[in-house]
Amino acid sequence: MKKRYLIYIMLIWGILVFPFAGMICWTTNETTENTELAEWPELKENGRWNKNFLSDAGSYFEDHFAFRQYMVTANSELYGAVFHMSPISKVVVGKKGWLYFDGTLKDYQGTDVFTEREYFAVVHNLSLIQQYVEQQGSKFFLTIAPNKNSLYGEYMPYYLKSGSERNMSELPKRLKNAGINYVDLFTAFGNQDEILYFKRDSHWNVKGAVLAYNVLADAMEMEHETYLNVPVEQVRMHRGDLDLMLYPLAAEKENDYIYNNVWKHFYVNNVSDNMDEWIETCHPEKTGTLLMYRDSFGESLLPFFAEAVNKGYFSRLVPYNLTQIEQYNPDYVIIERVEREISDFMKKAPIMEPVVVENILTLENKTDSTITAEKQGSYLMVSGKIDSDYIEDETEIFVSIRDNDSMETKTYPVFYIQSGEGEISGYQVYLKGRSVPIGNIHINTIVENEGQFVIVASQDTNWE
Repeated sequence: MKKRYLIYIMLIWGILVFPFAGMICWTTNETTENTELAEWPELKENGRWNKNFLSDAGSYFEDHFAFRQYMVTANSELYGAVFHMSPISKVVVGKKGWLYFDGTLKDYQGTDVFTEREYFAVVHNLSLIQQYVEQQGSKFFLTIAPNKNSLYGEYMPYYLKSGSERNMSELPKRLKNAGINYVDLFTAFGNQDEILYFKRDSHWNVKGAVLAYNVLADAMEMEHETYLNVPVEQVRMHRGDLDLMLYPLAAEKENDYIYNNVWKHFYVNNVSDNMDEWIETCHPEKTGTLLMYRDSFGESLLPFFAEAVNKGYFSRLVPYNLTQIEQYNPDYVIIERVEREISDFMKKAPIMEPVVVENILTLENKTDSTITAEKQGSYLMVSGKIDSDYIEDETEIFVSIRDNDSMETKTYPVFYIQSGEGEISGYQVYLKGRSVPIGNIHINTIVENEGQFVIVASQDTNWE
């Protein structure tokens, strides 16, 4: 009897120890979960003992233990068969084999609807971007790629109910009222009988990309091939990102489309795939230049736009470096962002100098607002947070720069940035070094509420 218990204990011990011991020969160094694998921590950091060493080492083990992909796949298969649910927090198992990204649940359920201040901030920030783009002589277009469950919510699991109020129900109206060139993909996809997203991926398929491309190109009034009469082949070839997260070694292939077109554009820089952070293309027989700031939905859009213009520039870098407009002189500038990430328009200011506004007559009050001025490359970045007593739904914020020698002053609108959950009291702006007077300068942060302007923070600094 004791021998049987001993064998049982040794067996359990072996199962528990094997993932760790197996790392000697079979360490997991690849992932399909759209995350970076943890690195082995240093025992000392900056000359001090690393207090988080054990927890960091635990994170390393979680990412690298032996045969991790096999175990994740087996666990997901078992979980799905028994509970019809996902053991991976990022993946939601829907009906009829559909998978969804859990990052879209707040939008789907309407649990994180923007406040009035947040709506105001998004529209304000995009207005500054469009104004800057148009001042450079380019045409600006914004489009939002729908979350999959915004279009195909009927396959969501029964226990996750759709909310009646969503950000993208309200935001398009506000963009239109502000004169922003917003291109609506929700209506375009909603009018299609054919499903144009993958079942087991968070993105649209190539046919969906063609639809988005055509809607955008039409709005841009750009001459383009529609691909409606180009032969298309359906091939079972795509492994979805969600499927690979859930079943890294057993992901199912699903159908995608290949257009039998003679592609004539080519890459100018070294490109590994269409998800690279920066891609330049050229089509020698076309005219026009396009600069596109995009996310992963732009991967399948890229070849169609590259085929439509002489020069294409495609960036996934954040914050957006809009000064590239001055470098490349594009005819068109597109910002494409997925629905679940529209709050990103309130997280970081793009690298650009807003258009100067008229100087403002102000009062000065002592407040708890903050201001920081620091050199960022060749730019002066001014940022801070406004005292909550001075923030209302439509509070405007400005920064003025005064040359303390000549007393010449320039005033700029700023970008409104999240400073806490549901709170848009932060601000940030980049100013070109050559726009800032050399020597001693005085910086004021100004707020405007109902026509009254107040200086809420000040700082003297030296710009060299």
